[in-house]
Amino acid sequence: MKSLQPSLNEILDRFTQEVLYGEVVGSTSDCGVIRLGVDAEAKISVEAGGVRFAPLDTPGWGRQGIAYGPFAHKAGLAFGVFMLNGHNNSQTLSESPSPLRQHNAKPAIKLPFKAHFSPTPLRENLAVGWFDHPAPSNPLEAGQAFVMQGHRSANGRLCAAKVQGLHHLLLDIPNNPIYFLTVLREKGVAFYAGSLEGSRHLPALPRVRPVAIDPYDLGAEALYAGVHQSILGENGHQADTRIYGVRVAVIPQWQGHGTALVVDPQPQLGRKAALGGVWQLNGPGMLLHPEEPGGLFHVRLTAPASLIWRYRDPGHYLALQLTPREVRLCLRFGAGQYVLASERHAGANQQPHWVQVLDDGQALNISLDGRALFSEYPLLEPRLGSETGVGLVGQAADLEVHPREIMLPATLELGQAWQARGQQIAFAPHLNEPTESLLVSWEPTLGSGALVPAEGGLAIEAAGTERTLYTIPWDHPDFADLESEILPYGQQSRAGVCFWQDTQHHLVVALSLDHTERAVVGMLRFAGYEDPYSKVWTRVPDRLYHGVPVRLRVVCDGEQFQAYLDDEPVLYRAFRDIYPGADRLHIRRVGLALSGQAEDGGSVFRSWIARK
Repeated sequence: MKSLQPSLNEILDRFTQEVLYGEVVGSTSDCGVIRLGVDAEAKISVEAGGVRFAPLDTPGWGRQGIAYGPFAHKAGLAFGVFMLNGHNNSQTLSESPSPLRQHNAKPAIKLPFKAHFSPTPLRENLAVGWFDHPAPSNPLEAGQAFVMQGHRSANGRLCAAKVQGLHHLLLDIPNNPIYFLTVLREKGVAFYAGSLEGSRHLPALPRVRPVAIDPYDLGAEALYAGVHQSILGENGHQADTRIYGVRVAVIPQWQGHGTALVVDPQPQLGRKAALGGVWQLNGPGMLLHPEEPGGLFHVRLTAPASLIWRYRDPGHYLALQLTPREVRLCLRFGAGQYVLASERHAGANQQPHWVQVLDDGQALNISLDGRALFSEYPLLEPRLGSETGVGLVGQAADLEVHPREIMLPATLELGQAWQARGQQIAFAPHLNEPTESLLVSWEPTLGSGALVPAEGGLAIEAAGTERTLYTIPWDHPDFADLESEILPYGQQSRAGVCFWQDTQHHLVVALSLDHTERAVVGMLRFAGYEDPYSKVWTRVPDRLYHGVPVRLRVVCDGEQFQAYLDDEPVLYRAFRDIYPGADRLHIRRVGLALSGQAEDGGSVFRSWIARK
């Protein structure tokens, strides 16, 4: 049912007033506008300063989402959402029953399980953007939106639902808060995203990265800004989605060419581009020289044709060459010319193809008609990363070049994610030279395993899958920053760090490495209760290996934690996101841990730093 509200121009919703489950749709937002959407199972609430999407018992689109509108299409109208997806890899891929935990806000009670049958496989779990209805039955076909897609081995793929279909953008997105921004243009939509400091794909807020262009219009009379969920969880494990803020506003400076460095619908030698200067012939093709390196290139090529970028001079540049049957990524570097990657394509010879390149100066994500080229993962290529020249060869149209990142306008800011760091070292023993006094300083706190010297450090010898913790006293109950270099040994690793209040309340964050999984996992015990299906984790398939040391760092303030792997933020969660209503954890001890999730093969703790 469509809203009867007049067309809107602006929204700011920070969810300051709590709303019970099932009552969010139809409630009044912070700015006085009625929240629209769908809540088929009464699983949406507002508490602790954010929207909570609890997992659906029956997954599917058109069953869970919030929306605002209607809005008339207007260039420069921007929709920003700051949120934490429950799990970027949420999916269901078979028709076999899987146990799904029912949502319950009383974690001290054992939660029942129920069988769920999915009639069709679901890989896409989240859609955030503009839609033609406040509660679309299939957001992937009814909107221009960010989409999170589950993956067989990575931690989820960020995509864009465009008028011409689903387009792949970035693979392996950690479970951290993300700011999603979609901006209407005279024709089409521009997509931007930002996250945490140290993230591999996205810049730290308040900066955002241009990641996609949809050059086509949805064609709807009215638009709705929405956040829609189809499934939360994987293999029975579940986590709630949290939305911290929503903003819709017109950005006047984006009503024209937006954030583009170069725009030209019909590039032609000797003619001035719509934005970016006059096309000049130089070396491999006709060229422009924007003031800074491009990060998003979007163009329509008809073979044979090429896109040129990172151009320094006729002997130094990158080129994506499209032939009638093949596409090649080439590097010209001095006297050498190299084919970095090539792939055949089955497109019609004389038909134009949309090419998109994402370039952060170190790695490339390239797609042809929305499909990832050469590799699902980024292609590492740091050479010529600071060069700015952009060029074309052959028949090309609708070229756009945007910067690698931009500053979010103050009007659209919705705050930043918690990302605290310890400032003072409290304890940093030399584990590679273990002494009897050092071993004694670590007290056995949970489990029957033994702390023993190992080559280059310490190891915990534990039989079976018993959780084992060795800790030291901690006199800063509201904050701890723990870092340990861990050498996964043998075929399995469950080594990590722990934050301890007592037997009934503690947090363990550990590696999970075996022949089937590479992940960082967080497990919270609260009021003596620990639901194995409420553990939170992020897959790290290309960052965790047997026999290769890795630095695990976890920062916790008693209410939330952020985990890093070799300085990259990979997992964030507030304790209330795991167990609604959870109280503060008072950190009285900190230490080394084996999670007990499975057996450990003898992981070695090679270093340890505790900061306050």
